[in-house]
Amino acid sequence: MRMRRHTEPAFGALNSAPWGRFARDLGLVALTFVVGYAISVYWITPGSITGGDEHAVPRVLGRPIDEARAAITRAGFRPRLETERPSAAVPLGGVVWQDPPPGTAVAPNAVVLLAPSSGPAPATVPDVIGLALPTAEKVVEAAGIRVGEVDTVRGSGPESGVVIATRPAPGNGRPRGSAVDLVVSGAPAGGS
Repeated sequence: MRMRRHTEPAFGALNSAPWGRFARDLGLVALTFVVGYAISVYWITPGSITGGDEHAVPRVLGRPIDEARAAITRAGFRPRLETERPSAAVPLGGVVWQDPPPGTAVAPNAVVLLAPSSGPAPATVPDVIGLALPTAEKVVEAAGIRVGEVDTVRGSGPESGVVIATRPAPGNGRPRGSAVDLVVSGAPAGGS
């Protein structure tokens, strides 16, 4: 008859008691959590574990485009220009938008998008044809345009002082503050 030799498991008596198995399992759960956390942190923000070379993107909003490009380059990033965007607050040629936003930490040599301002958006010439001159003047000024010359044309209609045309025509864009000329009907021809 053969005799079997009984050997202890690798962890010895620790695995045989219920509390020992619980402690071992708890240790494995903790180890799994720590390893998973480290991997996820490295994946989401790789520089946080390695010390990282990331640094913040400087704020260049409102600065002239040449000055902004130089500041982005000095900070170790590559500036790239986007299409112009209208802005009432930022003068023509200033930076109106940047991506990534100021203060965002990114890797060196990353691209920073800059959009220069095209100045304020043009005002649209309102349709004031058929309105009395005082009302038409208020509407034109409310649109951000001023009234230029007012020409009176004798007409055959019974009404005078009514706008019959604008120069330029309604719907055209004009720089804010520029003038729009109005053509107004005068007294009927042959009238007294």
